[in-house]
Amino acid sequence: MKFSILMPVYDNAADLGEALASVRAQTDGDWELIAVNDGSNDDSLALLEAAARQEKRIRVRSTANRGVAAARNLALAEARGEWILFLDGDDRLRPDLLAAIAAATARVRTDLVYFGYREF
Repeated sequence: MKFSILMPVYDNAADLGEALASVRAQTDGDWELIAVNDGSNDDSLALLEAAARQEKRIRVRSTANRGVAAARNLALAEARGEWILFLDGDDRLRPDLLAAIAAATARVRTDLVYFGYREF
């Protein structure tokens, strides 16, 4: 497994579909997504569970609300990838992001990769 994408989710139902679609649209398919529902009060958990039924690379955990750091740590404890990528439930990835990271890290020994972002 090359990439473990860790997604803390708290009341992100309105944006979650696009976030999940951006992961599934990656041109590099060597990923797993570990989504942690952090006690959401909306339909976030149902959306995550539906996505996991459709895509075997998505795993869902659910906890009482303990905050974003605790949700990320829970996901990190289950991560199996060589690289860890944080993605919040209201964020999106460029379709070629994982491929670009894989290409960049293949050329040079690298321990950390940082990339820019754009607000929308």
